[in-house]
Amino acid sequence: MNYAAARQVIDPDADYVVHVRSDTGWTAPADPGHRQLPGLDVLLAARRVLRADPAGTAWCTSAEALHLRSGDGRLWLRFVLAAVAETDLCPRPGCAEFLPDSGRCACAGQPAPDDRAPAGLWRVLGLADSAMVPLTSSDLTRTDLVVLARACHLLAQQHHAASARTPLPAAARPLLERLALVLDDLDEGRPHAVDVDVAFRRHELLTLADAALALYRAHGDVDDVLGRPSVLLLAHLAYASGPH
Repeated sequence: MNYAAARQVIDPDADYVVHVRSDTGWTAPADPGHRQLPGLDVLLAARRVLRADPAGTAWCTSAEALHLRSGDGRLWLRFVLAAVAETDLCPRPGCAEFLPDSGRCACAGQPAPDDRAPAGLWRVLGLADSAMVPLTSSDLTRTDLVVLARACHLLAQQHHAASARTPLPAAARPLLERLALVLDDLDEGRPHAVDVDVAFRRHELLTLADAALALYRAHGDVDDVLGRPSVLLLAHLAYASGPH
């Protein structure tokens, strides 16, 4: 199933219950804010998995359940309409299997699912309780732009990005050099340090945001240097500017 097919399955106005597959069965994510998501966030999760490198897979076992599996096979997620989950999933704590026609689940005596959060789960689901719509450049606040400027600085320093010489806007390179000096002053707590949003104009910060998105699309965050806000902002920008 491709992303276009997933869009036909997921209702962006509905809520979905989230489960993670372990060796012992289905379990809810450890973060309470990830246990139920609006349909739009489910679509964004599908887009992230299907566009990852290596690309993941998506499929449906029924009209009410979408499955996503990461390309490395480490993460398997299931999204079920909340209204369906209330009636069709086993209510016993530690079990989230669909009930058979008899209405009785065969879960008694089975081991409890492993409830440890798989690595990278939040990168697919986003920030807990985000309920964010895709962002465009005009929606970015000054705070967002500073977060993205720092992300650009970190991504540009990664070895694979530097060696690949990823094409960036010509205006971005001198801005990155200025940014490195500003961040050094801030991070070292020097008396003359100024905040990033003071040192740069909005159009300069937007140029850095575009450069961050280009680097993220080209290389991702394989060195795991970005924080959660940076990754989610970049994911939403990529969604808004990509083909739908």
